[in-house]
Amino acid sequence: MTDLLQTLAERKAQEAEKLPAFSGLNLLHIRREVSKLLGLIGREGIFDEYTSHDISHIDKMLNMLEWIVPDDTKSEMSSTDWLMTVLAIYFHDLGMLVTKEEYNNRYNSGFPNYRDEELFISGDSVSDYAVKVKELDEEKSERFLYQEFVRHKHSERIRNWIMGNTYDHLGISHQTISAIDDLLRPFNILFRRDLALVCESHHLDDLNDFEKYQVSQPYGDSDAETVNLQYCAVLLRTVD
Repeated sequence: MTDLLQTLAERKAQEAEKLPAFSGLNLLHIRREVSKLLGLIGREGIFDEYTSHDISHIDKMLNMLEWIVPDDTKSEMSSTDWLMTVLAIYFHDLGMLVTKEEYNNRYNSGFPNYRDEELFISGDSVSDYAVKVKELDEEKSERFLYQEFVRHKHSERIRNWIMGNTYDHLGISHQTISAIDDLLRPFNILFRRDLALVCESHHLDDLNDFEKYQVSQPYGDSDAETVNLQYCAVLLRTVD
């Protein structure tokens, strides 16, 4: 594995390691560990038929930034703008990770309620959907239904995981939450809150909410430690 960050976005983000607000940050280490976690998506028969969400998907998104972001804008973006954008790209799909621990504990989560109260609601098209699911054998049906639960909740999951919230109704994912928490230790709670919001934003339709996505959010005393959250969220949505 290379000892250098390869994309322009990551190299720009890496400059934030020199800022007082991000003391102890090692972006290359975060990338390596996120790559390992992303490589687990699709295990346990969950999301194994989906488009790959491993580090190659992340690299495609990062490379897209080079031509999506205008040159004039690149020069105006702070290293914290780049850092927030890169981290959001790294983490946004980690809510799709399902461990064996989580799947085995699915009935202690919000899955049964989602399956019975949200997924199979009234309506002809939904009824047809329910019939098709029932045609699967029991094991395949169970895995498919849990996959639907996770797919629907994955952006909410990663928002809460980044904040360190162990809300069991979103899935029993203590191992994953602990791993994410370890990676985000260099960041204070304000930065983590905003990263969580940007990650979740890729599955929402509220990018015009300037109260939520501040266009000038400081984490330190310098312009370099200030971020435009709305632009970071827009970039995430665009490249995804």
